[in-house]
Amino acid sequence: MIDLTIVVVTYKEGLDVLKACFDSVYASQNIRFELVIVDNGASAATKGLLSSYDGATYLRNEENKGFAAAVNRGMHVGKGRYFLLLNPDTAFGSKVLLKMVTHLDEDAAVGVASSVIRYPDGSLQESIRRFPGFLDQLLMLLKVPRFVKTKAFDWYMMRDVDPLKTQDVDSIMGAFMFIRRELTEAIGYFDERYFIWFEEVDFCKMTDNAGWKIRHYADVEIMHLKGHAFNKIATLRKQRWIRESLRKYVGKHMGMGSWLFFWIFTPVFVALGHVTAIIKRG
Repeated sequence: MIDLTIVVVTYKEGLDVLKACFDSVYASQNIRFELVIVDNGASAATKGLLSSYDGATYLRNEENKGFAAAVNRGMHVGKGRYFLLLNPDTAFGSKVLLKMVTHLDEDAAVGVASSVIRYPDGSLQESIRRFPGFLDQLLMLLKVPRFVKTKAFDWYMMRDVDPLKTQDVDSIMGAFMFIRRELTEAIGYFDERYFIWFEEVDFCKMTDNAGWKIRHYADVEIMHLKGHAFNKIATLRKQRWIRESLRKYVGKHMGMGSWLFFWIFTPVFVALGHVTAIIKRG
């Protein structure tokens, strides 16, 4: 039986970045895996590169319907005991996948898991979070954390805990996200109303609501470029996606009153987004 279905969603990534990711996967030791590529960019170059990797499955999306829809398509064809949602701008050692699968085999209560994530220079990425709350998300939309340190936002970002300690958390970054098949059978797949952002937070929230654990393993590490593809997208468009996804999350998990607040004040958030974009360009 296949241990792991690895789902990589691509969108016009550079072939050098994709090759580093695929090479990491195929260098993995003592693990039975299948690689499923879901191409939101409909790239002939990506398909051509993938032909060099035995047994890989290529799924082409003629229309980019977002990350959640692409992930679901990949998982639906997978046969593994576990799923790994893997960003295309990641790379890792040959024993990483085996170690993560071994951890999950040892604790059936863990539904979602990830590892320590580092930038190429070795510095830590902030990859664990508490679930979003009204205040911390309001501060984020008001751009306060860009200029002032706040306890509320630091609490949301889990800056009060040691990220180099294995622990159960509320949510993890979707760049390296292990999911137990039994969990998807219990709660379903990703909510396709999210185009990008907050879909993994939403899935972790559903996981937690159903009584499963989300675990951060600190004895496993990967490298993640982070923002490789999104750095090419205009700041204002990314901010619009964040606002839209946040409103979906708030409406689903915080209630209509909170949703209405964030909707009414959207013009304020848009204006602040423009100011931030101008400052960023300057």
